Amino acid sequence: MAAEAGPIGSPAQLPSERGNRGLKALDRLLGIPVLGALGGARRLRGRRELPPTWRRVGLIRTAAIGDVILLSGVVQDLRARRPDAHIVLFATATNAAFARLLDGPDEVVVLPVRDVRGAVRRIRAEHLDVCVDFGSWPRFDALITAFSGARFTIGRSTRGQHRHFAYDVSVPHSSSVHEVDNFRALVRPLGIESTSEPRIHPPGPPMTLDQPYAVLHLWPGGANFRERSWPPDRWQALAQVLDHRGLRLVLTGGPGDASVTDATVAAWRAAGLSAQSAAGVSADECARWLAGAAGVVSVNTGVMHLAAAVDTPTIGLNGPTSCRRWGPVGPRSRCVSSPVVPDGYLDLGFERDDRYPRCMDAITVDAVLQAWDDLVGCCQS
Repeated sequence: MAAEAGPIGSPAQLPSERGNRGLKALDRLLGIPVLGALGGARRLRGRRELPPTWRRVGLIRTAAIGDVILLSGVVQDLRARRPDAHIVLFATATNAAFARLLDGPDEVVVLPVRDVRGAVRRIRAEHLDVCVDFGSWPRFDALITAFSGARFTIGRSTRGQHRHFAYDVSVPHSSSVHEVDNFRALVRPLGIESTSEPRIHPPGPPMTLDQPYAVLHLWPGGANFRERSWPPDRWQALAQVLDHRGLRLVLTGGPGDASVTDATVAAWRAAGLSAQSAAGVSADECARWLAGAAGVVSVNTGVMHLAAAVDTPTIGLNGPTSCRRWGPVGPRSRCVSSPVVPDGYLDLGFERDDRYPRCMDAITVDAVLQAWDDLVGCCQS
């Protein structure tokens, strides 16, 4: 899908990898038969068991900022159980900066998502004993895991995706649990029972302003961004209430959201609101802005998960996304779901349901403020 400029309240730029239909089609068309052939060859050679001694572990999570944040608790438990292990987290340009926020990995290696050979070379250079693929549907991830040279491989068997043939152990994907639990299941074959919640320690002190501030994140990423967006007039109405309560307003966003965020801030300032942009800042600085906030309200996206992981009160707005499957994790988080489709319809993230094109419109400002008051409490004006 081509990038497009939009009015205030719509993303200025679409992601080049996650939303690329051509890459997805190629991934399915070529990936499935190749993985089937690799799986047949592996069955002829016989089943491989987990090596009795293993130290070098590769973890593959090539897409989505939110997923790499959700993976942080699993990596923490892996590190605690195996302090002697050398843990390599493989990411892509999409999420590598946020992958580097995790405490557990010894290194983060960036893979070229459009170059299978190049990605395989980088993985094989790590001489892995074990390679775990945390992807749910990309055959790219399964292919590079199969060619990784690791002595033992683990990955997910997802219904209808035909990607599990070449793993030594395939773990069934579940649509009835939070994605964190799917991640935890993937390290169980290593003898690790992961229970830790996602947690990120910002690389520096929290940001401060001359008065308390709320962070608002308006822009969803990936597929279905239009269906996952809350109307701009609702955001402004919410901002007006928070401003009246004495809170400054900080708007976050990715580099592609910077211009539309600047335009939103300018419009809000013209309406008398105390707003500023933090769109396009580094992952480190974004984490510090979130850590210093009185609370965060966000559409369901990576920044929402990061806010919850730095232990800031976080409210996630859910339309197509299910709180049960994709909501923020932690005791200081809440979900506000659309009454039109209260449990969403997304499972792997790219599904469409034309019955609910504007389901986010059904979320009211009053519902969000109720969640804010329950979680954060009213600020003195």
